[in-house]
Amino acid sequence: MAASGAASRLWQRLWLALILALLAQALVSALLFHWLFFSDPHEAEIRRAMFRALMAAQGIQPSPWRHLLLSPFTSTVLTALVVSAVTLPLMRRLTHRLETLQQGVQALGEGDLSARVAVQGRDEVAQLAQSFNTAASRIEALMRSHKSLLAYTSHELRTPLTRLRLSLETLAGPAPVAARQVAARAAKQDLAELDALIDDILLSSRLDAAPGKSVHLEELDLLALVAEEAARFDVEVHGDWITLQGDERLLRRAVRNLLDNAQRHAPGSTPQVSLSAVEGGGIIRVCDQGPGVPPADAQRIFEPFERLGERGDGTGLGLALVRRIARQHGGEARCLPRPGGGSCFEIWLGRKP
Repeated sequence: MAASGAASRLWQRLWLALILALLAQALVSALLFHWLFFSDPHEAEIRRAMFRALMAAQGIQPSPWRHLLLSPFTSTVLTALVVSAVTLPLMRRLTHRLETLQQGVQALGEGDLSARVAVQGRDEVAQLAQSFNTAASRIEALMRSHKSLLAYTSHELRTPLTRLRLSLETLAGPAPVAARQVAARAAKQDLAELDALIDDILLSSRLDAAPGKSVHLEELDLLALVAEEAARFDVEVHGDWITLQGDERLLRRAVRNLLDNAQRHAPGSTPQVSLSAVEGGGIIRVCDQGPGVPPADAQRIFEPFERLGERGDGTGLGLALVRRIARQHGGEARCLPRPGGGSCFEIWLGRKP
């Protein structure tokens, strides 16, 4: 009701302002007309006589009411009233759209993230409504992502924290030296897992909070970048020499995640890393000889905290970050079966597959 009252006051003020402006214009026109034609008494009397003669020739009897109706001021006022009556529906339609937009903003402010407004017309109000819908959709997606991330994070943090607590209890109690050493190693591994998980969560939040703005583009030698990351895993890189615009920090993270994923799921073999140049960008390909990914799950594994079957290691965000980083660079990430067994993960940069 408050929004409706505010909108009603708005169109009433607009209509009143229009009437006052037209009446002011009528008054100014009347004063100007009087100054031009009736400021000289002698000329004014001649014009009045001519007007009465014209009226008499038409058979119209002089009357104060007729004189008032035929005066320039009256005709101007009547014109102003007609114009205001015609423009009133137009103003009411405009303010009604503003009222709808205001209600949508109020609903969004009160927590209704699904609030949207109808986009009517092609003017500035329609553009404002479209901008509001876009912003509301972005806010809704961001809040949904943060809620799911919070829920998944709470679950993922619980497991290493529980193991860490057990290790600390073992270290605090009268346990044998061998058991204490095992507990100490387990505690270090749990701390490393927590650190990796928190790092992935922070990076995922930054990419979600400011899509596109988290990328700092610069000219990169992609082959050198991938080779440096592959050297950490004692892996050789083959392929084309590619230069493109990209974020070095994010691309290093994506390559590292793919190599870590290949090493984790195929520990007895060396992954194959290659680069291929394509028009407008390049492809980074990491193939392993692990158990492979079923075709039905080739898209699901890129979702946050998704793990297949019994493979419960890792943070569950590595491949999700790979896809987000690829999309930040105008490309995509995908998983394909490797001939002979295993999987090939591809990062397309600069274009989509």
